[in-house]
Amino acid sequence: MISIRQSTADSANPKLVEVPPEPNETNSAWLQRVGAKDGLLLLGGASTTHFRIRVAQSHARADLKPSNWSLAGILYDDATFLSVPLELCSDSSEIAQANGIQTCKISDYDDPERFPNIAVIRFTRDTEKIYANCLVLGGDKEAKRPAQRNVIDLPTLMLPWLSYIWICGRANNPLTDGLGLPSAAFVETVYGIAGIELTPGLASATSCPEAIWQAAKYWQAFYKEAAKTSNRRNAAQQIPTGQYALRQRAAAADWPKD
Repeated sequence: MISIRQSTADSANPKLVEVPPEPNETNSAWLQRVGAKDGLLLLGGASTTHFRIRVAQSHARADLKPSNWSLAGILYDDATFLSVPLELCSDSSEIAQANGIQTCKISDYDDPERFPNIAVIRFTRDTEKIYANCLVLGGDKEAKRPAQRNVIDLPTLMLPWLSYIWICGRANNPLTDGLGLPSAAFVETVYGIAGIELTPGLASATSCPEAIWQAAKYWQAFYKEAAKTSNRRNAAQQIPTGQYALRQRAAAADWPKD
């Protein structure tokens, strides 16, 4: 069973601000409106796959309610982000070569009915180091550098999650076996190489979007102290800042529409 330590904060992080979407606003339009071109991206989907991922993270919440989030990634610019989605955005033969990491288009996740929840969170100003760490884990096609699967083997994490989503074999919730969601494990590892801990509330190595969200929202004191003690020139760690929009606060598999 995944266990997340409760924060001692009296209130939520004021630097994480809700920015409600405008009527019929797409996710890319929302990102442009809040000026997001870098940072950590969270999405919450409404398909059966994303619904099951959101429900699986109930184990990470004290109230046992489903999470608002089902995918984590790293914004590369205002049009693309890096992630490890369970749905394939490219040829399946590239999964092993790229360690499961894909360059995803924001346009593929633009529909607010398919992906009603969105957030962008900044844990550091040193975006170049974050991007460099992504290449270490996922390889560099131009330089023909192999992916470092010895650091974290993301395809191996994908298999039990696909089994759970498709209800194949034992179909256990991977989080109860200490297996993090691949997209969240990727993001956490990238930031961890840079010396930034994304989930200080975790009592285990399990990573999921909900744990990252709770850290950003309630562990601001931890990051404030970390910023004081770290070498700002190198680590550039900061109290998490960002914006979010929630169109579907109660998880439901309501896409595609009948």
